[in-house]
Amino acid sequence: MRTPFSRRVFTTAALAAPALALPRRLGARPAFAVPETADQALDIFQLKAAAQRRLDAGAWHFIVNGADDLKTVDANRAAFDDWQIRVRRLVDVSRVDTRRELFGEALHVPILLAPIGGQQVVHPEAERATMRGASARGHLMVASTVTTCAVEEIRAAGTAPLWFQLYPSPDRELMRFLLRRAEGAGCRVVVVTVDSPTRGNREGERWFAREIAAKGGRTGNFEGFGGPPRIGDPAATWELVPWLRENTRLPIVLKGIVTGEDAVIARRRGVDGLIVSNHGGRQEESGRGTLECLPEVVAAVRGRLPVLVDGGIRRGTDVFKALALGATAVCVGRPYLFGLGAFGEAGVARALSILDSELTRIMQFAGTTSLDAIGPRSLARRTP
Repeated sequence: MRTPFSRRVFTTAALAAPALALPRRLGARPAFAVPETADQALDIFQLKAAAQRRLDAGAWHFIVNGADDLKTVDANRAAFDDWQIRVRRLVDVSRVDTRRELFGEALHVPILLAPIGGQQVVHPEAERATMRGASARGHLMVASTVTTCAVEEIRAAGTAPLWFQLYPSPDRELMRFLLRRAEGAGCRVVVVTVDSPTRGNREGERWFAREIAAKGGRTGNFEGFGGPPRIGDPAATWELVPWLRENTRLPIVLKGIVTGEDAVIARRRGVDGLIVSNHGGRQEESGRGTLECLPEVVAAVRGRLPVLVDGGIRRGTDVFKALALGATAVCVGRPYLFGLGAFGEAGVARALSILDSELTRIMQFAGTTSLDAIGPRSLARRTP
């Protein structure tokens, strides 16, 4: 029997159903255009429209759903509108340098692929296609604990730098197994997600649970483990950090830090980096956008740790604003999933190409020829 379903969620599901997508050509307005190839896509929103047209309702809600009334999902996007970019004139911007070094990795652009599990729901080639798309653009990919493909398969599919995301578990042997697997596959950093003491109330996913489960199939990273995998540990505390230090040689980045208080504790505990994240609005319904949380986390670490941020990024201008507010780099999730669902690996590569070019363009308009030139003076707070 299906879970009881609210009228709001039913309406959301109906309006998002692929059968109700707008026609491919509605007048000549790009905002309503649905690209038929990856190369035709002009922005992330067109890739989103193409994915909506191609995917069934279960796969679509796997991508776009969030917790409760989606207020945190919406807040992630809305936070970017609170800031305006102060553009400068008569600066030589014929050359713009978007390179950044992160944990010894030379990145040509500070845009990473956030960890997302179960990508077979979206595309048959799952994370293999994502890795190939990331490799085509030279972007770093973070592989989830619960990927369809095992981390070794993802590594073999392309050449992009690879990190591994780890969920805490009450089964420490499982965590050791996953850490050894990630190290053996050549992952260079472990990203520990700390925002999931329980599972968020994702009503859309619950409604389409059978459809999603039917497509989900395997979870490759658990293969070979002698027992049922238990993911998520509501009893986890800060004592997890020294345990990780004893059990991996990889740098440790905590994902899900959104307050200055927790950032201070993380710094004192000796972690190597932080990701300001609320799981794309898929866990708690806090109503706070990650860009709103970023400045207090950056202030708390006092420049001693790299601070990344994810949530709501859809444009190169969004990336610019995050960097101006102190982010070392950003992670994107739904943008590349839209590309994957619409056009497979070519769509992933196209999503990244769009963001890369948009970041370069706004840097030129702002007169910032390097990432280090982007700072608080690059922005103005919108007047209420």
